[in-house]
Amino acid sequence: MKYADYIKEIEIDALWGGRKHIKWTLDPQVNILSGVNGDGKSTILRNAMAGARHVYEKHSEMRTDAYERQGIHVTTEPEDAEYVRFDWIGTPDVRSEYDVNLQALVEKYNENENETLRYENETQPEVATKTKRPTGYENNATKTILFDAIDRLFEASHKSVDREKREFTLTFWGEPLDLKVLSSGEKQMLTILLAVYLERGEHCVLFMDEPEVSLHVDWQKSLIATILLLNPNVQIILSTHSPAMIMDGWMDKVTEVSEITV
Repeated sequence: MKYADYIKEIEIDALWGGRKHIKWTLDPQVNILSGVNGDGKSTILRNAMAGARHVYEKHSEMRTDAYERQGIHVTTEPEDAEYVRFDWIGTPDVRSEYDVNLQALVEKYNENENETLRYENETQPEVATKTKRPTGYENNATKTILFDAIDRLFEASHKSVDREKREFTLTFWGEPLDLKVLSSGEKQMLTILLAVYLERGEHCVLFMDEPEVSLHVDWQKSLIATILLLNPNVQIILSTHSPAMIMDGWMDKVTEVSEITV
C-alpha cells in the first residue's frame, strides 16, 4: 500500500455543464483558493477530494467507467501512489454538526489513547523496543504542541486542557467542561487541530472549505502556521474569503479561480 506525499496537480474536466475546465498545479504544503461568491471554490475542492478518493482506481486493474466519467485527474507525488490520505473540514450547515464533528474526533483521540495504554501495560520494556507500536501510539512531543496551542488559543476565555487525564478534557477555571457548551468557533478550531494531530505526522492532504467561518480574526491569522507546527507533512488545500487567513506570510500561496480556469 503506497501513500502519496502530496498532490501535485488537479485537473477537472467540464465543470458547470462544460463551461469551465480547471487545471491547478499545487504547492506541496499550502494552497489557498480565492474568488468571488459563486465562482465554484467549494465545487473545485469537493471534486479534488473525490479525485483523491479515487486515486486507487486510476492504478487498479478494476478501473471503472464511473471514474472516467467524473473527469477528475489527480497527479500525486510519487506518481505511482495508490492512495491519498486526506481529511475534509467544511462549514457545518447547522449548529448541531459542530457537536457531531467534534465528538467523533474526541472519540477517536480517546480510542488512540486507550490503545496506547493497553500497549504500555501489555508489553515488557525490553520487548517494546523491538515491537511495532500500534498506529495510535502517542507522540508526546506532538501532543505537547497540540495542548500548548489549545491553551494559548483558549487562554482569553479561561479554558485549558486537563493534561492529567488520559481522555481529552477541557477545563473552565479548572473545572471539567462539557464540550457542547463551547462556541461554534471553539468547536471548529478543536475539530481542525484534532484532525491534524490524529494523522500522527503522516503525509496527508487537509481540504478545508472556508475554515474561517466562526473563527476570530486572530485565530484565522494563526491557523495555517498552527496546523503546520502540528504536522509539517500536511498539505493544506483550502478556500477562503478572509484576508486574515493570508496575512501571516501566505499571500504568495493564493490562487484565484480565474487563474486556473482554462
